[in-house]
Amino acid sequence: MEPMEAERLCVEAVGIISRPSSEEENRRAADLFRQVADAGYSQGMFGLADLKMAGKGTDRDPEGAFRLYTEAAEKGNIPAYFRLGDIYSTEEGPHFDPGKAFECFTKCVEGNFPPAYNMLGDLYFYGIGIGRDVGRAVELYSKGAEAGDGSAAFKLACLYEGDMGVEKDPERSRLMYLQAARFGVPEAMFRLAAMAYDGEIEGGKPLAAEWYSRCCEAIPVAKFNLATMYYTGDGIGQDIPKAFEMYKALAEDNDPDALFQIGKMYVNGQGTEADPPTGFRYIEKAASLGNEEAIVLLQSIRRKQNAQFVRIDGAE
Repeated sequence: MEPMEAERLCVEAVGIISRPSSEEENRRAADLFRQVADAGYSQGMFGLADLKMAGKGTDRDPEGAFRLYTEAAEKGNIPAYFRLGDIYSTEEGPHFDPGKAFECFTKCVEGNFPPAYNMLGDLYFYGIGIGRDVGRAVELYSKGAEAGDGSAAFKLACLYEGDMGVEKDPERSRLMYLQAARFGVPEAMFRLAAMAYDGEIEGGKPLAAEWYSRCCEAIPVAKFNLATMYYTGDGIGQDIPKAFEMYKALAEDNDPDALFQIGKMYVNGQGTEADPPTGFRYIEKAASLGNEEAIVLLQSIRRKQNAQFVRIDGAE
């Protein structure tokens, strides 16, 4: 098989698996990659390995995928080195080997493969497979951030915020949080929201609400905080029905604080029709999951009930 034919078949296979496809189409993609792999081309080995790892178009076969990644890496395929690095760095995996993970990610960095900067940075930061070197980790995270890796930018932001082996630099930390947020990292959005709410950056509570809204589907506490802002009108237009809707979504996932808040809103008829029996069921569930306010409220109610029973009975 000529190189151009191998490339054509791989492009066709990638076109199939990169869009919604039927199982028959996935098998076609696997067959195309297999033809290229059998002809000795690393890109076919890599593509087939990915499908074996996912069980897409072929039986799921992690060991078979591992062998193919290894063969592709031996032919100089950098993405295959990256996959191997991930496999070798997985503690619970059958091939855990920090030293080999370090070697694989180093190969990727030497090949200017952007996703590897973040991974190799982690190994240096935690001293896995190599002596701990926070300075080298910062260099690698910086290269990753420059290449558009939001996770690397977020880690830099945390490091520059202080107490993590790097000289504190609040301004650079904020810039890195902003960069990570723009790359779509929910944790960075949450941190910016908290900073805006506390007045650490310009924009104040309206900006906090905006950042919370962007990450609230990924981070439950962001949704809770935004719901509370709608409930109180703190920095945003008060919208109690909206707050009820958001608390209710969290309560359905057994968030203790949301369960308590929804319970109170049912009892008081806030954002919904008053329904005390339903409200107290929510409050009881919140207490059972450890919400301190719910526990205290129920204990208070029970003490009052007991006191009332004592008076009715005429006993001391």
